Amino acid sequence: RFKAVVSTQSTGNIVDNYERRNDNNKRVIGTLMGRYDKGTVYVTESFAVPHQETEEEVSMDMEYAMRIGELQKKVNTSMYTVGWYSSGIIINEYSSLIHAFYKCQCPTPVHLTVDTQLKEQKMKINTHITSQIGVKNGTEGCIFTPVSHSIVGSEADQVSLKFFQGLRGTKKTPNLNDQEQIISSCDDMISQINIVMGHVKKVLSGEAPNDKELGRQLMEVVQSIPNLDGDTITNMLNSHMQDLLAVEYLTYLTRQQLAISARINQIL
Repeated sequence: RFKAVVSTQSTGNIVDNYERRNDNNKRVIGTLMGRYDKGTVYVTESFAVPHQETEEEVSMDMEYAMRIGELQKKVNTSMYTVGWYSSGIIINEYSSLIHAFYKCQCPTPVHLTVDTQLKEQKMKINTHITSQIGVKNGTEGCIFTPVSHSIVGSEADQVSLKFFQGLRGTKKTPNLNDQEQIISSCDDMISQINIVMGHVKKVLSGEAPNDKELGRQLMEVVQSIPNLDGDTITNMLNSHMQDLLAVEYLTYLTRQQLAISARINQIL
């Protein structure tokens, strides 16, 4: 069964493109980049395509879409055009025309819609593919069929999303320094470790059922942690701290040099 796996980076690009759109455009459209693998399409990147849309017609810069798509392939040879996106959840007659263009670029283009206006108080995301309908040797068309999808993100994306989720309901963004962020992350990690240890103790005492799959996953996590003693970890932290201080010092010198150059130019 066909399904789509969408990265948080690609959806973030779509939201950013929507916020930067021209005032004349009610929505944004663009190309989805990724790869196919055994009935699954992995959407990893996206970029906007200039277009003009009115009630009578829609026009899209197809040459721009193909040119940027080729440049993306040169950067990552394993990435191909896999479909297109549009902001909003409405699919109209123009969607079929745009989809026809991308069907010439890839065998099974996926159409991703993102509700950037939050009409249902959340950013609803849908994925579709098309199925041919009509009479043979007669009038033919296509219908957009929803397909299952999942949203995945890298570890860095998950940290950022978790931070933004913590700001829900607040009007002021906390200005945390690096040390406070590290302390907060460590507190969260300790809390999660305590939850895992509590579950393991319940399994050992017979209070909770034994789950072999969960046990294998915990074993993989434990084995992925390097076995280092305290002195080695301390030396590594001190080495990174020295590098950080050196970068900060060079940044300060550069800033001062630019300020001196600006003042000299004003005098001359």
